[in-house]
Amino acid sequence: MSVSLSKKKGEKGNSGAGRELVMNEQQGTLSAYGARFLLIPVELIHSIEDRLTESFGPVTATSFQYEIGREGGAQYIHLAQKAGFSLKSPNDIQKIASRLGTLDGWGKLQIVDFDPTKKFARIRWKNGVSVRNRKGKTPVCHFGRGILTGAVGEIFGTRLESIEVSCQGKGDSFCEAIIGEPREISRLADTRP
Repeated sequence: MSVSLSKKKGEKGNSGAGRELVMNEQQGTLSAYGARFLLIPVELIHSIEDRLTESFGPVTATSFQYEIGREGGAQYIHLAQKAGFSLKSPNDIQKIASRLGTLDGWGKLQIVDFDPTKKFARIRWKNGVSVRNRKGKTPVCHFGRGILTGAVGEIFGTRLESIEVSCQGKGDSFCEAIIGEPREISRLADTRP
């Protein structure tokens, strides 16, 4: 069985979009873009988040989720490059976010602002895996925010930080992270209510 990720009408070049998600029943594997993938239920992510919180407390659990996500985000960019995606323009980055983000079930991603010169990005998403309810008091997308931070940092070639400024987990209509140089993110965090 295979599921096509074919190019959209009017797309040109070797963006990797013509490749397929392939399930090899004989080997018991799922692959895309030359890499093996794993389908897991969102409840497993929730269980991991809960176990980390129970074992280490909410502050350490948040840090673990963010750092694990950051490493995964860097790996996604390497996968995108290997698959032939370009990293030259905001439109190229949107294609990666749309294809790989949706392929892996992370939610619908939108690049709001992407400035390599300033090493700054603003990314929105809906239906993130960490959102369980919409009545929380603080943002909850630590793992997803880490993935985005690691990916953008890899593209810009530097270590970045981020802050989630909107979150569906606290009733906002979308989640949004600002990603940038650590000094700038610390300044933003200090000025937030």
